[in-house]
Amino acid sequence: MRITKRVILFVASLLAAAGAEWVPAVAQDAKHVEARTGAGRTYLERLYAEENREYRFRTDFPGGFESWQTRARPVLQSLLGLDTMARQVGADKPRVVLETPQDRETHILRKGFIETEPAVRIAFWLLRPRGEGPFPLAITPHGHDRRGHDTSAGVYHDAEHRSEALAADRDVAVQAVERGFLAIAPATRGLSREANFAPDEYARHGKQDCRSHLNHALLAKRTAMGERVWDMSRLLDWALELPDVDRRTVLMMGNSGGGMVTIYAAACDRRITIAVPSCSFTRIASPEGRIFHCDCNTVPGILRFGDLYDVAGLVAPRFVLAVNGRKDSLHEATAIEDAARRAKASYEAAGVPERFEHRWGDEGHRFYKELMWPFVLQAMKR
Repeated sequence: MRITKRVILFVASLLAAAGAEWVPAVAQDAKHVEARTGAGRTYLERLYAEENREYRFRTDFPGGFESWQTRARPVLQSLLGLDTMARQVGADKPRVVLETPQDRETHILRKGFIETEPAVRIAFWLLRPRGEGPFPLAITPHGHDRRGHDTSAGVYHDAEHRSEALAADRDVAVQAVERGFLAIAPATRGLSREANFAPDEYARHGKQDCRSHLNHALLAKRTAMGERVWDMSRLLDWALELPDVDRRTVLMMGNSGGGMVTIYAAACDRRITIAVPSCSFTRIASPEGRIFHCDCNTVPGILRFGDLYDVAGLVAPRFVLAVNGRKDSLHEATAIEDAARRAKASYEAAGVPERFEHRWGDEGHRFYKELMWPFVLQAMKR
């Protein structure tokens, strides 16, 4: 194995010297395996030991699969800080303001704002198909893109913005409305110019607003991810009461950080019937200590709970499609495939193995509409 890894790393170095834009995922796996040895490896093995993960799914969990879900879901919600938020927000109800409709070629576009907790207004775009409803609902949280909800909704700032979005299939709310969904493209808290309430004004977090957001949330016994999940659930509270919405189909789809919001939200909110996390589904950390996601996705204590594949297992028996790019340098193939295998095992225990799928796209860190939409439209028929 050592010789093989050296060969892989040698080839990777040649690719880098030649100006290649990506390094094979297996080469990255080898690099990180060799980087962590001795006392550091022992330390991480002790931290990450599976026997310490109290709510990991296992076939011998007391009471079986349903008992595991019943006991694990509230623990995850607590780790995210959702119970803290519920106490702090109290009986406050979401308030929504919609601006003047804009006529688009295939749909009606409206900008809106929802107050998900006092003084917290989250911007969103509402895309309604032409014709009579009710329509299935799609929510499309975005990742690290300060113009993300504009990108998702096809609201482009210039020709370059449009070209970049379409090249990576990032106009997912437009894709949804063109397939008959009433789509909502919300700004993701801490990742958007219009939903950033704790910017890094003092440059203490690497000039990263999302890290500043995380730290402020942690100080109040919340998490950045929990606040994002909270916002999605408050959007659902409002949207599912609209007469134009068919409550039987609720799709959530996001890439990168938006994919992380998608999988956590679907685990916590059972109204979501189809979840499509793109370029985000993997293990939380590799055995060698590589943490795959941005700091702002940190959930304190999560590896004493389980792993991301256990979060996915909480979505069963509802539908999950996890998509990753083969050339995505942010993730490792071995970690992705291990996570997919374990999530599949949860779905097998639930008796619906066909409702979880993992698919590979041929490119990098992007959406893959040719992989996503066939799964979604087929799931709607079941």
